[in-house]
Amino acid sequence: MDFEKIKEFVLEKKLYFIVAVVLLLGGLWLKKGDGAEEPSFDNNQKVSQSSNMSSNDNSAANASSASNASNVASSESKTVTCDISGAVKHQGVYTLKNGARLQELIEAAGGTTDKAQLKTINRAILLKDQDKIHIPYKGEKVDSALTAGTGNNSASAAANSSSENQGSGEKVNLNTADVAGLQKLTGIGEKKAEQIIAYREQNGSFKKVEDLMQVSGIGEKTFASLKDQLTV
Repeated sequence: MDFEKIKEFVLEKKLYFIVAVVLLLGGLWLKKGDGAEEPSFDNNQKVSQSSNMSSNDNSAANASSASNASNVASSESKTVTCDISGAVKHQGVYTLKNGARLQELIEAAGGTTDKAQLKTINRAILLKDQDKIHIPYKGEKVDSALTAGTGNNSASAAANSSSENQGSGEKVNLNTADVAGLQKLTGIGEKKAEQIIAYREQNGSFKKVEDLMQVSGIGEKTFASLKDQLTV
């Protein structure tokens, strides 16, 4: 083997040899760098996935809260609370299911008394929350258009019809006036008016105005000051 020729060949090609070594080392360095960055990419990806999962959980929680609020609002609207007075056995405030009718409210109040006037009352009307219902007594003047309707406070207007008549100069009817109407009488306060109505409910209608003196606390002197304001 001619070593001199080999030596000359290596010296001639050493520049190519050096370039080849540099490229080889550079390739190895780049490959190592790529391998070191892979864990960093995985960590970033995990953080992103965790953030997305947290966002989804919050959205689900908000949707659940909104659903619960909707259910609460729905349950609150399932009842109506109404006030009933007049010729029923147990006047008061009652809560019924939404969609209940006046007949159901009357039944909740124990039914009507034998002094109830039902001809102008539409017992099929739908009740609304906060309705004020008045069942008129026999002989009580009633606005049939209101009591037969379905609007709020229809019965309240019927209950006040007699006192409106009194304000126009008419006499107070002892058999039909409510507490407010009786208080229009000279010297009659709320307590005395309630006693007059209680007497009327227990003993029936007044036959004559003089029967007012049968009510406890109303004597001849009081009656004398009232008789010109009374009728039966």
